[in-house]
Amino acid sequence: MEMAGEMMRSALKSWRGGNRLFAALHAGMGAEHSLKAILCHHDPLLISAHGDRALRFHALGFSGEKGVKPLEQARTIGMAEAFKDAEVVMRGQMPVTLEAFAPVMDARNGIAHLAHHDPTTAEHVVSTALKVAEAVRKELKTPAGDFWGEYVHIFGDLTQVAAMPDLPKIDLQRATEGLAQAEAAEAEYAAREVVRAVTAAAREAINQTPLWGDPLGTSEAAKSALNITCRAIVSAALYTATTRAQRATAVLLGSYGYLSRKEPTAPVSARDAVAVKSLVAREVQGAFAAALPTELQHFLTAPSSDVAWRPRLHEASGYGVNLSRWETCPACPAWGDLYGYLEPGACSDLECHTGGSYCGQHDEGPPTTARAQAFACPMCCLVLDTDQELEAAYMELVALYDG
Repeated sequence: MEMAGEMMRSALKSWRGGNRLFAALHAGMGAEHSLKAILCHHDPLLISAHGDRALRFHALGFSGEKGVKPLEQARTIGMAEAFKDAEVVMRGQMPVTLEAFAPVMDARNGIAHLAHHDPTTAEHVVSTALKVAEAVRKELKTPAGDFWGEYVHIFGDLTQVAAMPDLPKIDLQRATEGLAQAEAAEAEYAAREVVRAVTAAAREAINQTPLWGDPLGTSEAAKSALNITCRAIVSAALYTATTRAQRATAVLLGSYGYLSRKEPTAPVSARDAVAVKSLVAREVQGAFAAALPTELQHFLTAPSSDVAWRPRLHEASGYGVNLSRWETCPACPAWGDLYGYLEPGACSDLECHTGGSYCGQHDEGPPTTARAQAFACPMCCLVLDTDQELEAAYMELVALYDG
């Protein structure tokens, strides 16, 4: 089934790119592997061809015995026989007939052995192969996301597949590393500019601070004012560098067809997107911190709420009060903000539900469910705002609290 899924995803990728020849070939191969997978689910011997000994001995546990051929030399039944036998074991769940499946076999064999295919049958071949593979997937309870990958929501509509944006030529990993390096260099420059700005602020503070006759002229007051100024300069420069980097990251992911606010239907999964975002955020924040003098680095480790950036509050959902709690950032050493909403629990006991008294089932009243919706880091500006991205970052989406 792993090979069947890989072949089907390759067929859809070829269809998306306009290569109908390879789409038909890989769809046929994927369908064949699916059919043989459902037979192997019941007994591997069901796909052993007449006269084959290698697969039979291996399936029966004699693979290490003398005279047994290696599994690579096994001979299996053909597609037509596999289809007929799969109809039996699927007990009426096969979505197409052998007559409808015949063009799939013809296309697979014609392209593989003769490099020939009738292009007018391509859509029928691919769509029929998809139906067979999906029926087997359901029968074997293979997770749809694992089997269809980025095409999980649209594999049944070849028009939507063909309309998906083209993939950039450059590999996503290489593109991400290049972006991270470029943005890290910009962050280093921003950190050097911070030193100049802090120096100018300190010079101005010294010139403007009264030396006598005014309480603000005390050393502690001057130090406090200068600290707040320096903290604001550092935070603003870091915010500028990290938000620019994250915007560039969003553009990069978008060029690969990834839309963060929708379930991904492109080759970039939510897990890949989180990895890309985190890599860029980590490199930029790290480069900025490393370029700061030691005297200024402590402003990053102890941000002040009066100047440190805080992301927008998530909109109220109407289910209850807003949830806001801290969560460790997957990209940098800071604590980020996890936003969401609370769903107050209910109890069948009226007095317990209204808070008059407890029914004895809840120590602190009916439990409250907390549902996370978005994460934002105030330091590296990493934002994860879909359930898929939060799950990929191993964050807790749902938590239950007493009372």
